[in-house]
Amino acid sequence: MSAPPTPLPPSSASSRRRHLLNGTIMESRSSHHSFRKRGVLHLTLILSTISSKIYYGHGFQPNHCHQYRNRCHLPKTKSCLHVVRRPQRPESTEKKRAERKAIIESRQHDALQDPTLLTNLSFAECTQLHPNSKRAIIENMGHQSMTEVQAKSFSAALAGKDILARARTGTGKTLAFLIPVVERILSNPIYVPGKTISCLVVAPTRELAIQIGDEAEKLLMHHSDLSVQVMYGGVTMARDMNALNRRLPSILVATPGRLLDHMQETKVRGRKFNDDIMANTDIVVLDEIDRLLDTGFRKEIRKILSYLPRKEKRQTMLFSATIPSGLKGTMREIIRDDFVEVDCVQNGTMDTPTNLRVSQSHLILPNLESIIPSIYTILKHATMQKPYKVVVFFPTARMVSFFASFLSDGFQHPIMELHSKKTQSSRNTASEKFRLGKNAILFTSDVSARGVDYPDVTQVIQIGIPESRDHFIHRIGRTARAGKEGTGLLVLFPFESHFLSELSGIDLPQDSDVTNILQQSSKSEVPKWMDQNSLRVQHGGNKLSVSAQLAYLSFLGYYLGQVKRIHLNKSDIVALSNEFSKAIGLAHVPAISPKLISKMDLGGVIGLISDDA
Repeated sequence: MSAPPTPLPPSSASSRRRHLLNGTIMESRSSHHSFRKRGVLHLTLILSTISSKIYYGHGFQPNHCHQYRNRCHLPKTKSCLHVVRRPQRPESTEKKRAERKAIIESRQHDALQDPTLLTNLSFAECTQLHPNSKRAIIENMGHQSMTEVQAKSFSAALAGKDILARARTGTGKTLAFLIPVVERILSNPIYVPGKTISCLVVAPTRELAIQIGDEAEKLLMHHSDLSVQVMYGGVTMARDMNALNRRLPSILVATPGRLLDHMQETKVRGRKFNDDIMANTDIVVLDEIDRLLDTGFRKEIRKILSYLPRKEKRQTMLFSATIPSGLKGTMREIIRDDFVEVDCVQNGTMDTPTNLRVSQSHLILPNLESIIPSIYTILKHATMQKPYKVVVFFPTARMVSFFASFLSDGFQHPIMELHSKKTQSSRNTASEKFRLGKNAILFTSDVSARGVDYPDVTQVIQIGIPESRDHFIHRIGRTARAGKEGTGLLVLFPFESHFLSELSGIDLPQDSDVTNILQQSSKSEVPKWMDQNSLRVQHGGNKLSVSAQLAYLSFLGYYLGQVKRIHLNKSDIVALSNEFSKAIGLAHVPAISPKLISKMDLGGVIGLISDDA
C-alpha cells in the first residue's frame, strides 16, 4: 500500500502548495493494481490539488474545504483539505448591492414627491412587457410606475404607430421610446439578432447619445440576444467598424455627423452600411427633434432618412421637451399622416414649459467690468449649503474654457469643464466625474443642455442669454429631475435685459438676495489669487492669456448673432466686446485677421483691431 501524502508543515502558503503537489505525485506512482482499485479517489485528489494550487493564489484557505466537500458528497479522506470550496460573495460586492438598492429606493421616494410625474400604471402589472424587461426596469433601474409621457405613448408605440411627443425635461422621455422599441424587437418574428439593425436612435450631442446607450444597456441587461452600440465623433471610425463587424446591434444610437459618415463610406463584411443594412431598419427615433431639425442638422437628418425605408414602411418617433410650431410642417414630412401626438405640457400650451419643482430667479449685473468677481461671488453663494451640485452654462465653449481656467486656480472647490473644444475622452471623464460627485461644479456649454441626466443637480446657473427660449428651458431641465427640487438662476449682462420678454409664462423674479450679496462684495477687496491671474492674462505669453483672447473672439461672434434679440447694432457689439476684453484682464483688444473681419461682415466698424500681417 502506498504511503499517505506528506503532511502539511506549518509554513508559507507556497510551501504548503508544494507539499500537497509532491504528496499527490508520490501517491500516483503506486502500483497499477492499486491505482485501478482506487483510481477515482486518486483522480479526485489530483484534480482537487491542481484546483487548490489555483485557488490558494486567490486567498482561499484549505481549512474551509469541508464545506465544499459536504455539498458535493466527496469521500471523507485525510486529503479532503485538497478540495476547494466555492468562493463566497466578497464584501465589496455585497456593499455595491446594498448601495444600488439604496439608490433605487431613494429614486422611487423622490419620484413620489412630484404628484405630476408618475401615473398609476405599474410596470409590474403591465402584461405587454416581457418578464426580462420588467426585471430590468423594476429591479435594476428602480422604476415602479410609468411617467405620464411613458404611459401616454406606450400603447401607440407598441402598436407601431408614429409618435410626436413633447414632455418636460426629466420626465422619462428616453425610456418612453426605449421600452416599446425593445418589446417590438422581441415580438418581431423575422428579426435575427446580430444580423440586422432593428432600431436607429439619433441624438444631437455625444453626451446624450452616450446616455441613451447606457439606458438601453440597462434595459437589455436580461435580454442576452439583444445589444446596443453607440457611435459619435471624437473617436476613430475604425472602432465603430470593428464593433459592427463583430456583431450588428439590435439598437444603434448615433449622432448625425458620425452616422452619415458611416452611411456614405462604411462596409460591414462586404455589405454597404447604407443600402444593405440601414435600408432594412424599420424603427427610427429622433430625440430632441427640435435641435435635430434646426439649421445645423436639418440637411444631415434628411440625408440620413433618405437611406432608410420610406416613412410608410417604418415607424418614426419624435421626442423633445420643446417643439416649436414653426417646425411642425417639417416634422410632418418625416412621419406618417396618422401619427399620434403626445403632449404632456399643459395640453399644448407653454404655460408650464419648465419643471414646476424648480425655483427660478434672475439678476442683471451692473456692468461688464465686474464679471469675474461676480461669477466668483455667485459660485460661493451656490456652494454654501451641502450637498451641492451646480451646473453653470456659458454662451460659448471658449468662454467656458477661460472662466473655468481662471476660477479653478483660486476657488475652494474643484471646477469641471465640459464643452465641444475638449477631447472626447476629456468630455467623458468630466461628465462621469460630475455624475458621480456629491459636491461638484460643472462649467459647460450647450453640449450638456439637452437630455443629459446628471443626478442630484441642486442648481443651474446661466451666464448670459441662451440662444433661444427653448435653450433656456432645456438648460433648466438639468435640475429638479425624477421628483427632486432645484433652483435656477439667470445672470444677464446689462445689455441683455430684453431677453426677459422672451420668457413670458415663466415665473422668473429678480433675485434680491444674490443682488445684495454682489453689491456688498463689490466693496470688499478682490482675492489676491484673482489679481495674480489677471496679471497673467495682462502680461500674455501663457495659456490663460491665449484662452482670454479666444474668449473675446467668441464673445464677439456670439453676440453678433444676437443683435436683433438684444436691440443693438454691430458697432455696439464691437464696443461691448472691447469692454469684455478689458474686464477679463487683456491689456489690449486682440487683433483680428482681415479674413475673419470680412467673414463677420465688420469691415469699417470702429473699434476693431486688424491684424494686417
